[in-house]
This record gives sequence, C-alpha cells and structure tokens, in this order.
Amino acid sequence: MKRKNIQNSNGITISDSIVMSVKQKHPSMRKLYAAAISIIGMLSVIMAFLGMFHFRYHQGNVAAAFLFFAAFHIFIALKGGKALGAYLLSVVSFLFLAYKKSSKLVLGFKFVYNIIYKETFESNLNYYKGLRRVLEEPCITTLFVFYIWLLAIVLCYFTICRPNPVLPLMVTFPILEIGMYNGVKMPVFWGIMCIAYWLAILAMSTIDVGEYSGGQSGFVRKNNLFFPKRHMKLKVTERCGMFIIASVMIVAVLSYGFLKITHYKRSDSINEKRRDISDAFDDFTFENLGESLSNITNAFGFNLDYENHKLGASDHIRYKNVTDLTVTIEKPVKGALYLKDYVGAVYKDNQWFKLPSSKYNADIFDDFKDYDVHPQNFPALFSRYIKRSDEKNTIWIKNSAKKKNRIYSPYGVEDLGKIKYENDTLAFPGNKKGGETSYKFVPISPDNMEVLLDSGIEVFFSKNSGSSFSLEAPNRSVYSASSITDKKWQDAVYKYCDENGLISYDDYFTIDYELPSDDAYLYDHGDVLMAELLQNDYKKFVYENFLDVPDNQDMAEVRAAYSDLVDVEHGNTPKEVFEILNNIRTRIAANSTYSLAPGKTPSTRDFVNYFLLENHKGFCTYYATSGVLLARMAGIPARYATGYILVENDIKAGKTNSDGSVTIDVKDNRSHAWAEVYIDGIGWIPYEFTAGYTQQEINTEPTQATTTATTQNSSTTTTTGTSVSKTTGNSSVTTSHTTTKAAGSDVSATTIVPGGKNKSGIHIPKFIKKLFFFILFIAAMVMLIRARRAFILKTREKHFKTGDPRTRIRYMYSYAEKLLNELNLRSEYGNYKQFASEVEKWHGGISFEDGGFEKLTDIALDSAFNNKTPDNEELKKCEKTLSDLGEYIFKKATVTQKYKLMYLNVLLKGDD
Repeated sequence: MKRKNIQNSNGITISDSIVMSVKQKHPSMRKLYAAAISIIGMLSVIMAFLGMFHFRYHQGNVAAAFLFFAAFHIFIALKGGKALGAYLLSVVSFLFLAYKKSSKLVLGFKFVYNIIYKETFESNLNYYKGLRRVLEEPCITTLFVFYIWLLAIVLCYFTICRPNPVLPLMVTFPILEIGMYNGVKMPVFWGIMCIAYWLAILAMSTIDVGEYSGGQSGFVRKNNLFFPKRHMKLKVTERCGMFIIASVMIVAVLSYGFLKITHYKRSDSINEKRRDISDAFDDFTFENLGESLSNITNAFGFNLDYENHKLGASDHIRYKNVTDLTVTIEKPVKGALYLKDYVGAVYKDNQWFKLPSSKYNADIFDDFKDYDVHPQNFPALFSRYIKRSDEKNTIWIKNSAKKKNRIYSPYGVEDLGKIKYENDTLAFPGNKKGGETSYKFVPISPDNMEVLLDSGIEVFFSKNSGSSFSLEAPNRSVYSASSITDKKWQDAVYKYCDENGLISYDDYFTIDYELPSDDAYLYDHGDVLMAELLQNDYKKFVYENFLDVPDNQDMAEVRAAYSDLVDVEHGNTPKEVFEILNNIRTRIAANSTYSLAPGKTPSTRDFVNYFLLENHKGFCTYYATSGVLLARMAGIPARYATGYILVENDIKAGKTNSDGSVTIDVKDNRSHAWAEVYIDGIGWIPYEFTAGYTQQEINTEPTQATTTATTQNSSTTTTTGTSVSKTTGNSSVTTSHTTTKAAGSDVSATTIVPGGKNKSGIHIPKFIKKLFFFILFIAAMVMLIRARRAFILKTREKHFKTGDPRTRIRYMYSYAEKLLNELNLRSEYGNYKQFASEVEKWHGGISFEDGGFEKLTDIALDSAFNNKTPDNEELKKCEKTLSDLGEYIFKKATVTQKYKLMYLNVLLKGDD
C-alpha cells in the first residue's frame, strides 16, 4: 500500500496514517501471564507475613479463603466486560460484611498486634489488656480472611485489568514493613517473590508509556510531515512482567550461592546504619514530629539537633556505644558526676516544660545579678563552708560533632564573675574555645552530700511560709557586716541587709545558723554569708513553684498507692528529707523493672500513672519523672534534669594523664535523666531514683520487681485492676495488678476495666457507638467528595474564563471530548474534521445549535495549527455549545448516571 501525501500552498505536507492488522498466529498468553503474576503477588505477601510471626489461626479456613477469593476475582478479571460488574458486588459485599464483623475484626487486630508487639520486643507484656484467649483463634482467622479478600480485590484488578502499582503497594508493603523495620527476619524466598511482584507490576504499568500513547488528540511533527497521534498501545507488558519475575529469581539464586561460597557478612557499620534507620522510622509519630524528623535525618547522617521532653512516645531506646563527650577532670572525684543540659519544672500532658519566663520576674533574680551570687553557686559555697575547705576542681568538656550545639555543666560551679547563668537552672562558661568548655567546681553528688550533711556541722534552717514542713523556730546568730574581711563582700552584705530591713542595730544582722557569732571562716568568706542571705529569700520562690503536681484522677491514684510515704509529717532537715527520698526510691525499685524496651505509653494514659501502677517497666526518664512527682507530693521541692552521668567506675577506667588529670570518653549509654531536689541550706542537688544506678557503678540488668504481702488488719476484697501499694505499720503491702478495697466499701459506682483505669459514668451501648462512628465516617466521605467536586468545577471554570485564549479553547475542546465520550462518540486517529461531521450528524440541532461543534473544532484547529487567536465572542459561543451539550447529557441520564457524572467524573454541575 502506498502512502498518499498532500501538500498545501504553505509547503506543509500531511501524510495519511495507515492502519494495518494481521491474523494472530499463536494464542495470546497475556491474560494467563497476568493471572499468574497476581497469584504470585497474593501468595508471596501472605506467606512472607505469616513466616515472620507465630499466630494462632485456623489454617484450613484461611487456605480455603485464599483459593476461593483468588479464583473468583481472577475469573471475573479474565472475563472482563460486563463481568467486571461482579467486582463492584465484591467490593460492596466486603465493606458491608466488614462493618457487620467490625467488632470481631477489631479484636482480631488487637490479638495480632499483641503477638507482633511481644515477638518484636521480646516482651511478655500485652499492649492490649483484658483480651480473652478463647477468642484469639476465631478473631485472627476472621481478620486474615478479610485481608485475603482485600488482597484479591486489589491485586487481581490492578494486575490483570488495569496494571497499576499504587494500590497494590499500599495494601502489601505496610504489612511486611511491620516486621522488617523491627528487625524480624522474613522468609527469604517469599521476600524475594514479593520484590519480584512489585517490580513486575511496575514494569507492566510503565513499559508502554511513550511519545505516542495517551494524552489528547493531536499531531506529531517530523520535518514538514504531520502524523496523527495514535492511541494504540503495544501490549507486551504481561510477558515483560513474567520475564522480570524470572530474572529476579535467577539473580537471587546466583547471589545466594555467591554469598554462601564467599561467606560474606554485612559489616557492623552497615548493620548499625540499618538499625538506626529502622529505629528512626519505627519511632516516627506526628505527636512528636520535630524529634521524629531529627532522628530520621540523623540516621541518614545529617545532624538536625532537636529535642523535646515528651515522655513515653518511644517504645524502646537503643545505644550505639559511640562517644558523645570527652571529659577531663583535674583531680579524680568520689561519687557520681552529673553534667546537665536541661531542667524541667512543669509536668503536663506527659511532657516536661521549663518554668514560664514570667515566673523569673521576681525581685530575687535581680538580686542574684546585682550581687553575682546565684542558686547554681549555693551547693558549692555551703558544702565548702561545712567541710571548711577551699578545695576546688576543674573540668574540661569537649562535645562530639553530634552534640556541638549543646553545653553541659556540672553541679557546684563557683567561678564567680566568669560564668553566665540561665535563671536558677543552668550555668554556661563565658567563652567556648575549640568546642571545649571548662568550669571550676566543687564536686556535688547525692551520696557525698547526704554523708556530709549527716556528719558535718549541725545546721538549722528557718521555717518557710511556703513550705509544708512544720519546724520549731530556729536559734539565730548575729553577725557584724563590718567584721567581714573582704571589702567587696562587706559592702555587698551591708547593702543587701540595709535594703531589706535586716539590720538590727548598727551594722549587725542575723542569719539562721546556730553557730558562734565570731566564726572566723564566715568573716573570711563573705560570699557564704551573702549566699545565705539570698537563699532565705529564694526559698520562698522554690516552695511556690516546685511543689506543683497535676490535679487529676491519675495523680490521685498515684498518691493513694504511695500514701504511706508521701502523706507523712516531717521536718525539712536534710536527714528527714533524705530518709523520705530513699524510701520512695526503694519502693519504686521494688515495684518496677529497669528496661530499655518498656513499650509506648498509650496516648490516653498518664505517663507516671501507667509506669507506677500498671506497666512497671521503664528506664531513667520513667524513674526520674516519677521520683520528682512523688517527692513533690511529700512536700520536697524537686524538678527534672537531663544530661550525662559519670560514676566512680567510669572515672577509674579513664586515662590518667601525666599531670594527674583523668580523661574519660563519655559514651551515649551514659546519657541520663535524674531528679533535682532542694535541700534547705544547700540548694539544688541531684538525686538518683533510677534502679541500678549508684554513685559507684551502673547495673541495669533487668531484675524482677519484688512483691511482698502482709496480713491486713481488716478484711479486704480484691478485684483486677491497677497496682496499689499500702503500708500497715512497718510492713509494706504490694499487690501487683490489683486494687484493694476495704470490705463494706461502696464499689457499685466503679467499673474496673482492662488497662488498670477505673472508669465511672454512663454506659453507651456498642451499637450506638458503632452507629455514631459510621455516621461520622459517611459525613467525612461526603465532605471529601463535595470538596473534590467544588475544586474541579472551580478549576475548570477558571480555565474557561481566564488566561490565554488559545489555552482556553484547548481546555474547551478537551472537555467536549469527555462529554461526547459519555455519548459513546470518540475521535479515532486524530481525524478531527470527520469526527466533527459525525457529531453534527447525530446531535446537531438536538444537543446544541446546528454547526456548534464544527465551529468549536474549527476554532481549536485554527488556534493549534494556524496560530490564530480566538476572540471573546467566539469563546462565548463555544461555551454555549458545551453548556447545551452538558444539559442534554444530564437530562438523558438515569439517576445513577447523574450522580456518577456529578460526583465521580465531575463533568457536570447538575442541579445541586
């Protein structure tokens, strides 16, 4: 056949397209290939998931469901045409039955999640409590059957009928990721088959995409020849899919053989990086978005230093054994060395926050600045006075690149005049050279402070109106400001006493120490007298701001469980304070287990309540937060601190330098959280609540919580619920996961529910809840559909009304093609004039004015090929033709077709 060329006066040659067809020599295997690929996809995903975990389900029922749903959906997909209506029936049936079985499916999900949770984190703790084991097998079986049904619907249609990887990936990949990102081993064979299926369907959906396929009708220019765009696609995709699956399997077999022969193993660095990425994605939550993104970027090697103090958002922590800090100490110290970088004062919504800045507008903070003595200095000054020693130490702290923007400071800083202070929390060196900071300090640790205060000079403290302690009025000592030997501190002390009305006569003033008034050490160290005067005023601020506990039911339950420790009268002497703190520490340790994988705190639960009364597992943040709140309940000012800890064994293991100093590489496993408690007459000092942490060593091997019981004086009844600890006399009573009530008490208004929370109130029937959520779901879907419709209509109107006229007519013609497609009229091979004649033959004068569509076609062709710009009058006539055509199609459509045109295809405005 010879091609006919026509050349016009403009020198443009238009060549007719030649359409050829040949008789098929061999039967087509395309459909069978597609069916085989869909079966491979379904089977590989199911077997890979079931191979990662150990579920209790009815294998026969699950296998039968796989065979039935696979055969049914493959059959109707292969039949095509009107048989595809059965697909709609299957989808509707799936949604209806899923709704009817929703309670069983939810239970099945909970059982499945409990198994995944326990096997992933090697825990015996169920995430969902109170599930009846007898329901496990039927509920999991039902869940698996419905998932197989969903797989069959999605994979068969989008593999056989319309190859597209998006939905198949959405229903298969997340299921496998549950195990992969948690480090659970997947069956190698089935994992490779899953990858092969994904690659096959990706190839099937993209292999025939080229210059000539899809898009709008038009021409392709080659030199001076114009060829109509063809819509025929060369369908060889199914064979390509099978080829890809075979290729992947061959490569996998060869690779496996090579690895076995060479005994190849992934390097530790690759494994570490993989675990980092896995942990970062696993811990991702929108509630903790900033830190989640920081973790992900850090896992990929891009440091984004971000930290908040949200508690219980991560179900585990993992240390990498990398060096975060390099610390050098001038002289070895006894006890633990705490380096802090954050202090939290307000506990709210499972998170620690700093004290509001408005709180620091108190006059006492102006005095700290004026006299250059700060609360951060108190422990060093007062401990030095009690020990009667001027011994100081120096510490140099060099951060790793990862921690370069952080500053860590020890307790007991005293280098007055060269340190910057952040209110009453942190201390910063005046300069930072080479990424290194240094401090002069007096070592302060819980143990040495307790021993010092117990065995040192007896100190009495004044009664503070903001304190809950009751104390007899102390004996006071009178001092003379003029006796202070250092002129600087003499003037400072006199000025402060004079401004605050503390001068009794001449230059004499009183302080709350029962000590000799001629104490030479105090006169030689005016800074100690200055600090004591400031501390008397600062104590009011402390007791007003660091005793707050959330006023809610969760904290009431915690207080009730620890009432024997916190609801006791006591003085505020160091001995009494440490006795209470030690009792709290002992009780928490007895009822809990140190664990780096305690699981996430449920979003509906309070962090401290869940740890102390139910989960009983946690790491330092759990212990520190609980200790702070219990101390506050006992009337002891306390707050939350984070940073790093070095114990005596760490210091002994450090490198001793020629000058006697010691250098220690501080690993990431020494990052820590602890409590700060305020001791009257000393100031803020660290206190350790975490089980296994001492001043000499850290032993965090998990140990079982101890449980003791004694005979009660009155009869009791026990019901399943939260853990409550109670003391009778000198004996401690702890019942794990139980709530104990005295016999005869009214318990009718309280319902004990799984998870340890006591709830009371109106009972709402399940079917009412389901109906409410169903209505809510329907309303959300309707709003989404209407929003989509409004957006498309507005966009189309904008394309018709604004912009370049040539672009507007192109949009109009494209829209006309879509409307005519609803009347089964389609342009073949780009012969636009012939198509316009055919449309006019059937619909001219009926659906629109005679010649309306031919006019629209002529304007569009002139715009596209003759560079002619249509005027507004012509565009209005084109719009009128489209409007008339749309009204005609709407009137002729059935009710179902109208809703499809209005909301699914969004082609017509309709009459809504």
